[in-house]
Amino acid sequence: MKSNTTTKLILISAVLALSIYLLYPTYKYNNLTEDERNEFRIRDQKAFYDLKDKAINLGLDLQGGMHVVLEVDIRELLKNLASNMNKEFEQALIEADQQVQKSDEDFISVFNGRLKAKGQNIVRYYASADLRDESNVLAYLRDQSTEAVDRSLEILRNRVDEFGVSEPIIQKQGDRRIIVELAGVTDPTRVRKLIGKTALLEFKMLRENIVTGQIAEKINAFIKSKSETVPADSAVAETATDSSEQVKSVGELLNIDTTKAVDAATESASIFEENIFFLDPRDQQTLLVPVQKEEKFKEILKLPEVKQIIAEQAGSAEFLWGAKPELNEQYYQVFLVNKNIELTGSTITEAVPQPGSQSDPNSIGKFEISLSLNDEGSKVFARVTGANIGKRLAIILDNKVFLAPTLQVKITGGRARITNIESMQEASDLAIVLKAGALPAPVQIMEERTVGPSLGQDSINAGSYSALLGLVLVALFMMVYYRVSGLVADLALLLNIVLIMSIIAYFHATLTLPGIAGIILTIGMAVDANVLILERVREEIRRGKTVRNAIEVGYGKALITILDANVTTFIAGLVLYTYGSGPIQGFALTLMIGIVASMFTAIVVTRVIFDFSLERMTVKKLSI
Repeated sequence: MKSNTTTKLILISAVLALSIYLLYPTYKYNNLTEDERNEFRIRDQKAFYDLKDKAINLGLDLQGGMHVVLEVDIRELLKNLASNMNKEFEQALIEADQQVQKSDEDFISVFNGRLKAKGQNIVRYYASADLRDESNVLAYLRDQSTEAVDRSLEILRNRVDEFGVSEPIIQKQGDRRIIVELAGVTDPTRVRKLIGKTALLEFKMLRENIVTGQIAEKINAFIKSKSETVPADSAVAETATDSSEQVKSVGELLNIDTTKAVDAATESASIFEENIFFLDPRDQQTLLVPVQKEEKFKEILKLPEVKQIIAEQAGSAEFLWGAKPELNEQYYQVFLVNKNIELTGSTITEAVPQPGSQSDPNSIGKFEISLSLNDEGSKVFARVTGANIGKRLAIILDNKVFLAPTLQVKITGGRARITNIESMQEASDLAIVLKAGALPAPVQIMEERTVGPSLGQDSINAGSYSALLGLVLVALFMMVYYRVSGLVADLALLLNIVLIMSIIAYFHATLTLPGIAGIILTIGMAVDANVLILERVREEIRRGKTVRNAIEVGYGKALITILDANVTTFIAGLVLYTYGSGPIQGFALTLMIGIVASMFTAIVVTRVIFDFSLERMTVKKLSI
């Protein structure tokens, strides 16, 4: 008998030790300040997220976070799938989008109706060997639309999982929208970059500097011809002197000799007449556009005359913008690249953020992403780099050029880098979206709000204080009413709370307000079980039985009642968890965990304490 009790006591001690071990990461993580957490994440990202994953996660209602409603851009998807587009097609898309925004109708049906109103047949734009009539085309487009939303949902879930947010809520709303709730994330800019970025990675070759120069000259000539019709005192007009001063300012930023550039500006003021753009003096292969002229130059590139100039001089080529301003953030680089895609991000198998190479002076203090490609990507990358040594390869993300290095050697092994990233956080977030893959269609943020804790910090503190006060009062009542036996019940109650919290930590469950309600309910049930047992023991003692017999009979008689009450409640919790969602599941989960823990502490732990005491000493009268 003694051996059996000792074994149970060792088992209970082991359970307690394991519970403390499981709860330690929560204690450690919550004791870190926000600055310490950021420093820890930068110093050792893997260890930081391991610690965070092991800590108890608080839900959106307790710690706040971000609530974002996204809408998959079906309009852009239909545009990407179409061919032979014309003016009527573009106008029908715009009109359908405007109508659906007001009425929330089926986009594809509305779009088809708008095309018919303009005398167009939707089959014309989507015809193929398998799509020859309207019904097949509409079914195909609906399938593509549904698939785009489902794929977007999965990709967003992968991004958020990599981001390190525990128990996020990511679900569809209607046919086109996705709800994302991220507990503990309160940086709107970072969230917007993470979930809103299409992450379409492409590798394209830059065109030769002579071609870029010819196009730049012709576009400037076109701008001059247009600007000559504008009055000299117009705000649009610029003087050659202003252009020369602009070149000087660029030269000062670059710390290079710009005498020739100034002379060229003086001799041919038409190149800089409007001061909208000019060739980058550093390499003559890209354009520089002042930040304040960005929108104006974009409009110029959309003009049919400018598109014709590009087509005549470069064939299948296009201008793409740099990812961020350069030269003290005063200018954007604009790159002329081939439209032909050499390689896409679909071949990426791994993207690892890391500090910049110390061997490269330009990378010191910066960060980069090391990319690994699959076998197919490795072969293509080796072929492209080997065939274009001495030329520049543009690394493009979401139609913006992040990097355009000159290929020095043939690159084998399937590895590439995206360098010159300002922070580890930016590198980490970019690596996340690259690994998760590109969204099949752009997503638009329809609603975005930062959610604070539902009760507010003061209310949460007040609630914690009241819960602690209630626990102390219950413990005091048990000790006063049941004396030493009540103290044993209180020890079991404290162990019950520790067990519940450690099980939540082990299963990485999210603790929410409804979950706390479930814990409070199970604590009440645990006290109730102890009351039933102690009252039964009292009855047996009053009947004149010995302490040992009273405890044995009391536990035996109370067991059936406790099991009946707890099993029926557990079944109710199981039903709630199975058919409920969100907060209902949180309440049900903690309720079921609490029931199991309370039965263990009330029936096993207290009994072992009583048996161990009776075996170690002679007890003629039980303090109860």
